[in-house]
Amino acid sequence: MAETKTLSLNTRYYMAAVITDFFTVAIALAIAVFIRFGRFSAFPVTEFLGTASFFMLGYYVISVMENLYSIRTTLNRSMLLYRTLRMTLIVTGSFMLLLFLFKESRLLFIDSRFVIVFNMLAWLIVTLTFKMMILPGLFKSFYGGKRSSRSNLLIAGNPSRNKSIATLLRRSSVYASDQRVVQWPEALPADPDELTQLVLEQMRIKNCSGAIILFDQTHDFDCIANCSIMLNDAGVPFVIYAPGILDLGYFDPWFSLSDYGALTFLKKGKRPIEISHRRLSDILLSFTGLVLLSPVFLATALSVKLTSKGRILFKQERVGKNLKAFGFLKFRSMKEGESNILAHKKYFNDYANGKTAVGKGETFKLNQTSRVTVIGKIIRKTSIDELPQLVNVLKGEMAMVGPRPCIQYELEHYNGWQRRRFTVKPGLTGIWQVYGRSRLPFNQAQFLDFLYTIDKSHSLDFRLMMKTVPVVLFGKGGL
Repeated sequence: MAETKTLSLNTRYYMAAVITDFFTVAIALAIAVFIRFGRFSAFPVTEFLGTASFFMLGYYVISVMENLYSIRTTLNRSMLLYRTLRMTLIVTGSFMLLLFLFKESRLLFIDSRFVIVFNMLAWLIVTLTFKMMILPGLFKSFYGGKRSSRSNLLIAGNPSRNKSIATLLRRSSVYASDQRVVQWPEALPADPDELTQLVLEQMRIKNCSGAIILFDQTHDFDCIANCSIMLNDAGVPFVIYAPGILDLGYFDPWFSLSDYGALTFLKKGKRPIEISHRRLSDILLSFTGLVLLSPVFLATALSVKLTSKGRILFKQERVGKNLKAFGFLKFRSMKEGESNILAHKKYFNDYANGKTAVGKGETFKLNQTSRVTVIGKIIRKTSIDELPQLVNVLKGEMAMVGPRPCIQYELEHYNGWQRRRFTVKPGLTGIWQVYGRSRLPFNQAQFLDFLYTIDKSHSLDFRLMMKTVPVVLFGKGGL
């Protein structure tokens, strides 16, 4: 029941925030048109609806990417203000660019510069008023309930930071009205089993529906990962804090402090209908991608064939879900010849034992640049060489989002919690590809992939796919 209430609070706030955005877009646009022309009928219904739809869709996509529909936004108003302002500039700039590049689009959209600029300013004022003042107040009044009905939230560990986290939560009127903060500022043991049992015991004693676990320098990623697995298996909504989380590049910005990163886990279990929906979306997205990108496929295939001898596609055996092997496809980017498997084994062994993929010395991949073709350099930098894996997704061997599949001989380096990556399908992109890329040590990179296995959801998949686009376009971390 307590877990259901926690999830329901987040779901209701998400829905309310989405409705607020759609409502405020229509209001702001109507105000802009009225001030400019003195009447709402200055533009045909088609142009008004087309413009409103563009801004609604744009704000929705970026809000999902930036987690702006999360109830956690009530914890940090300054960040909400900054991200909303940035989103408004991006969507408005995109709209103006569309009008500039495609004159025909003016038949569907309002092309008055005054209306567009004033709409941007009006929406900022209206939406921030709703999200910072009205929406939290409504939730406090109608959903928070009486003090006696509030659930308890345990903050466990790290005596020096416990009070700071409690203060952060109390800043939000929504959290304060729904949950009573219970502090347990005791130093936590380094053993993950003992630590988890202590936390669960304290939750039972203090009748808590969720927990915030504050790790410190004595807890490594092995401890954090194993605790997360046990809490997830216990069906407990939880948040983890640790000093090293900020170094990952992937963290919850709304909960995190300037030097103390947080990760949030609310979604639990694997429902059959959700698994079916994910497979259906993979089929639709991969098929659509193959159709829309067919000109790119054709151009790349011809370029590979005409500029170097050998096959167009490179096929390699990789390890997928449940350790099942499959043929992993890529456009060939290297000259034909013997691949130096021994050198790559040595490179991966060094990397798995503590060396980052990019360091002072050259890595195996960098040493192989003499074998990379001219076209190969381009398709690697832009990740076009990875596009044939859409076929793997369509066949069900891979998913659009998930950990990248490993080579058979790399298996020996995955131990314990790291092997949870094999409980989900490998993906075209994932948390490590978007946030970590090649700059992280092996253990931290594996931790990012591990996070996906216990936190995967449609919204996370959507965010990762959208964030992959700029990573690919700008070649961030590409090798």
